[in-house]
Amino acid sequence: MFYQLKIAEEKDLGKLSGFVEKAGVSSEGFESLIDYFVMMENGENEIVACIGVEPNNENGLLRSLVVSDKLKQAHILTLFQSIQTLAEQKGIKNLFLVTNKEASVQFLSLMGFKEIERIAVPNQLLTLEHIRGSLEDENAKIMVKSS
Repeated sequence: MFYQLKIAEEKDLGKLSGFVEKAGVSSEGFESLIDYFVMMENGENEIVACIGVEPNNENGLLRSLVVSDKLKQAHILTLFQSIQTLAEQKGIKNLFLVTNKEASVQFLSLMGFKEIERIAVPNQLLTLEHIRGSLEDENAKIMVKSS
């Protein structure tokens, strides 16, 4: 199957919001963040994966990762590499993420993310609603990758 990556544009907003909401993920704030999202589409221009970054000064919070079960780990790796490149282009030096899945921690560690203590999260990043909600889960783990 053929897949292509692209940076989301305003015209993709409805399609992208629908894709993440169908997976049970909030699309709140997408309007102002649309060009901070990378989408993967199949040959029929249907979204099969996406990830975004919410900027906060030189920090960014990865969010709204939704991946079709048809994709292989190599596709997910490419998606992560693309969002990292986009974040660097936008001046983001530190990428943070929150996960509650141990399997994700292992995968993300291979990609250069390091687990950190909650106390190490910059205070400004804690003003983002998305991270505050994610940290309500006591099993949540915070990881960071610096460029």
